[in-house]
Amino acid sequence: MKKYLFLILMFISSSLFAGDSWPIGKWNMLDDFTELPEAIIQISALKTGGFEGKIIEVFPSPDDDPVDVCKPCLGLDKNKPIIGLAVFKQLKLNAKKELVGKVLDPDSGKIYKCKLKSLPNNRMELHVIVNRLISQDRYLSLAK
Repeated sequence: MKKYLFLILMFISSSLFAGDSWPIGKWNMLDDFTELPEAIIQISALKTGGFEGKIIEVFPSPDDDPVDVCKPCLGLDKNKPIIGLAVFKQLKLNAKKELVGKVLDPDSGKIYKCKLKSLPNNRMELHVIVNRLISQDRYLSLAK
């Protein structure tokens, strides 16, 4: 009986811990139309507080030119390799349990304000604010 009780307690505690670990982990950035992964982004906690997301793998389509550095990026990100590039920056958890911060678009080199929100089924919504009138939603799924 003690053995089963121990297993149940372990399962409950691991489930609780998994819920607290959001958004840390590997996330697939999904294509808007096909819902296939375009890249894997590793989101991790920073020692200084907050979170950061770096590209750890890309899945270019056959028509795309393979890009290995961020040529259009500015400042410290200019000509940095795409693999390892921090695309989610200065992410902080707000009162609504959403992450707010900035996102770098490696295709244009532009940085936008963003909000990441947890969704059911191990998904996440990325809300990108282009300007006061235009915004775009992208979706991520937890990588296996």
